[in-house]
Amino acid sequence: MNRILIFFVFFVLSSSAFAQLSISEAEITLQSRHIWRGTKLGDAPMIEPSITVSNGNFSFNVWAAKSLNNSYSEIDLTPSYQIGELTVSLLDYYVPEIGEGNSYLNLKKGESCHTLEFMLDNYSGEKSRLKWMIGTFFAGDQNEETGHTFFSTYVEFKYPFSFLKIDAEPFVGLTPFKGYYADKFAFINSGLVLSKEIKISKKLVCPLNLTYTYNPYADHHFLTFGFGLALSSEE
Repeated sequence: MNRILIFFVFFVLSSSAFAQLSISEAEITLQSRHIWRGTKLGDAPMIEPSITVSNGNFSFNVWAAKSLNNSYSEIDLTPSYQIGELTVSLLDYYVPEIGEGNSYLNLKKGESCHTLEFMLDNYSGEKSRLKWMIGTFFAGDQNEETGHTFFSTYVEFKYPFSFLKIDAEPFVGLTPFKGYYADKFAFINSGLVLSKEIKISKKLVCPLNLTYTYNPYADHHFLTFGFGLALSSEE
């Protein structure tokens, strides 16, 4: 139970915001592959639904992924709170093991499929064009040799801009020390995201994306694309 204590403390402290929650984002996409921080997860196209409810500076996101050939699935819960230009988040990643008897409520150390991460970013801020985030695992990230937590950390920088009515987002990510991502300091993620929304109606858009990803540490290249349906952000 200690593995998720911090997550639920954050959740409870934010519970007062639930009184007037409203849906701020809702989307479902089909991705050709799921690439996360320079690593391919699963080996088939993914269906990825997401919904975010919010109230003031507080938001709560539920995101999921399911491959079409059942090679991968994931459910993420993310409560977040924005403080000025910064957003503080706690992420609960649930990734069941394929072919195993998994239970979402099994929180026992060594058996749980949950991993928890603390994250800080300025993605929602408006003052800086340079966007950054830092995330550190604090539970479910075990060093099998020592039994201790790795505290694997990921740092990413992005510089979004637009051209020809297309949104572009070059990015680079690294891990500062040995852990889940690499056995030393390494750049593990880099590339470019191109995206555009096609308006369908007043309330619906079709988001399109094309992403090139290169993992310098593993020397892996990926080219992925996706499309879907989402609530329009226009009033």
